[in-house]
Amino acid sequence: MAKRDDPWADAPDRFDRADREWASKWSDRAPDDDAEPVAPPPVGYQNKKVTVGGVHDAYTDGMRQAGTHLGMGLQIGVSMVFFVGLGLLADRWLDSSPWGVIVGAALGMVGIMYLVLRMAREG
Repeated sequence: MAKRDDPWADAPDRFDRADREWASKWSDRAPDDDAEPVAPPPVGYQNKKVTVGGVHDAYTDGMRQAGTHLGMGLQIGVSMVFFVGLGLLADRWLDSSPWGVIVGAALGMVGIMYLVLRMAREG
């Protein structure tokens, strides 16, 4: 449809504002505004040297802090696989498909909730 045939030519397009906001946020061009430039660092400023030991220490500290959560995620995954696997074995042994898997998944979720609540209580 040509612009001259558009009955709503005077009404703004409802997507124009969103398009402009997106373009201003994600555009590769420099912004058109007259924002103040970033001030240079003060005289005598020296960038801290990054050492391999410093990076290793930071990584070790981060892993130590995240270890509890990583272990919890592993326990959740393993317990779910374990209980669903038991349900699958029960289905094959008793020929009761899909009820063993459903019961196994439910037991796995109950176990996971117990684990999460226990971890929350321990703090």
